[in-house]
Amino acid sequence: MKLQKLVAALALVILILSMGLPLSYSTHKVRVIVTVDKRSFERASISRLGGVVVKEYEIIPAVLVELPEHAVKELKKLPGVIRVEHDGVVRALGVGIRGRPQPPQVTPWGIKRIGAPDAWLTTNGFADLDGDGDSEIEVAILDTGVDYDHPDLYANVKWGICVVLDKVSTRPRDWDDRNGHGTHVAGIVAALYNDIGVVGAAHGVELYAIKVLSDSGFGYWSDVIEGIEWALKGPDGVLDSNGDGVIVGDPNDDAAEVISMSFGASSAPEAVHDAISVAYGYNVTLVAAAGNDGAESPSYPAAYEEVIAVGATDENDEVPSWSNRNPELTAPGVDILSTYKAGGYETLSGTSMACPHVSATVALVQAARLANDLPPMPPDELKQLLTRTADDCGDPGYDALYGYGIVRADRAVEEALDSSSG
Repeated sequence: MKLQKLVAALALVILILSMGLPLSYSTHKVRVIVTVDKRSFERASISRLGGVVVKEYEIIPAVLVELPEHAVKELKKLPGVIRVEHDGVVRALGVGIRGRPQPPQVTPWGIKRIGAPDAWLTTNGFADLDGDGDSEIEVAILDTGVDYDHPDLYANVKWGICVVLDKVSTRPRDWDDRNGHGTHVAGIVAALYNDIGVVGAAHGVELYAIKVLSDSGFGYWSDVIEGIEWALKGPDGVLDSNGDGVIVGDPNDDAAEVISMSFGASSAPEAVHDAISVAYGYNVTLVAAAGNDGAESPSYPAAYEEVIAVGATDENDEVPSWSNRNPELTAPGVDILSTYKAGGYETLSGTSMACPHVSATVALVQAARLANDLPPMPPDELKQLLTRTADDCGDPGYDALYGYGIVRADRAVEEALDSSSG
């Protein structure tokens, strides 16, 4: 038997050498994000290397390519190829503690802590400019999907899409949340004001459920890029339909006003930053969880300058040891009750839970301004507004634990309507 195995191995080596291939040759395939110059890049060149183009992005000049690992070096030499980056893994940043059945409606402590109920005296996030009955304020939840028929969410979930499959799908069963994380995040933003469960901080907004993470809570940067792209296009699949360069608060466009990202990793391909920069350039506000590693700086995408990084606090306004340091803002993120998969409710902790408190606050500010005939705030001004109106709980001014402080929706909305703001 040993002699037979030896003969078979020698035969394989002879076959490889006869084909002119190195002994290190491997057919193992990898996925890479390739930034290109579209004027000189030819898709056909990928197939000549034994690869395929899995996705072609619209908002950035890049393609996702799957090809044999040994061909990556040759890929970098192709005409029109600017940058080749291996796709990476991101993960959801929330941890479950305990579940509970459907209760009578309560206002979770975090919603109260950021002053959302006082902000509701002015706005709940709904702003209908063209009288069609739909709000012009949409929050895109990039996550594990959303439980599309949850009794505390279904009326606010206006659209969903799954991009974790190689083929994009808008069928609810494909973007449905079988993990629970995305549904929990969505509930913090926009759980309905009714007689069951919980109420979200901006319960009048519309939600876009964009599934970029798998049911296990993990995903790839390539899908995150596509998720950002779909957040900018919305249900009609068209970016800036009338070509006026305005998509935030524009009744003619389906774009989300806020992109909420409760996931992260220690590094990211530069192509992710390219996509975020495009969204930022369209005045879409991006908010992300700072991370749960107790690190000295936020994880990606929160680490990008264009993104509002959010750390976590508990009911005593303390920052837990696991919340990454040096965020822009902090928000409730410990023992947060919200909606969960299969129509349920769950208490979770993490910067994943802090992030949607800030995303909802941004939505409230933009809705209040639109409803009062004021233009929406660009993201740089919004960040300044939120940091200026936050509860400064640490050292005076900015500090590594709290950033500029705990977000306050009531103060932000009030100041946003001041004639001197924006």
